[in-house]
Amino acid sequence: MIKINGDIVTINKFPDGTPRINIDVNSIEEYDYDGSPCIWLDWIYESNDEMFYLMLIKKHLERFKTNVNYYLNLPYIPNARMDRVKNNDEVFTLKYFCEFINWLNFSGVYVLDAHSDVSTALLNNCFEENPKEYIEQVIAKIGERNLVLYFPDAGAAKRYSDLFPELQYCYGEKKRDWKTGKILGLDIRTNGIDLADKAVLMIDDIIAYGGSLYYSAEELKKNGIKEIYAYATHTENSILDKEKGTLIKFLENNTVNRLFTTNSLFKGNHEKITVMEVEEL
Repeated sequence: MIKINGDIVTINKFPDGTPRINIDVNSIEEYDYDGSPCIWLDWIYESNDEMFYLMLIKKHLERFKTNVNYYLNLPYIPNARMDRVKNNDEVFTLKYFCEFINWLNFSGVYVLDAHSDVSTALLNNCFEENPKEYIEQVIAKIGERNLVLYFPDAGAAKRYSDLFPELQYCYGEKKRDWKTGKILGLDIRTNGIDLADKAVLMIDDIIAYGGSLYYSAEELKKNGIKEIYAYATHTENSILDKEKGTLIKFLENNTVNRLFTTNSLFKGNHEKITVMEVEEL
């Protein structure tokens, strides 16, 4: 989904599947930002087709709206999972995606809780927003009493723990099959916290099938945790896959009370998943 100044751009199709887009540029207001006129584009990712639509929309606007600064709000950065290559036959999709966005020449690109530091380094004029306000909404709903934050690895603990210095936290150490990348289990590093009868909020940046949080919840229960909640800034629709998914099993049997996420990526619906709207710029 692409928006111009908060208004959704309708993408129609010709019979051959190519896009037909109508934009009345005379109705588009220019906003003042840092003393200069600007137009804001929001791209809430749904498919890679939107990459082409974004180009068409921006080029159309530039044709009629000159001497204007354009800003892009891109909460979820597509292709961030492919942030490095090991072999010559692997296409460095993240690098080329970022080069495409850079070619569109935005005055600023605003992203939310990027999965990879490589992505923010490759994007020109990139500003990363942390997910603190969304996690605060979750904490307000579940309550702070006896609450411990949990991160699925030491990297996530370093990344997020400073956002909430007043709360205790623990983290996991994953055991992987390094040939396949599959998670085999994990150990909990409690940081000296007695986890018995505590409530835990598991926090991660992105989840697909929820394996990291599934194994985390399994071990947390063994440590006497009473209530388990989960938060992920970006949740892929595959989380609902009951054949491949793991976290969905714990949501449906109440091992995990609820998953909180944003609509940056997730477009599904489930009674145990609460979706928060990402802020438009």
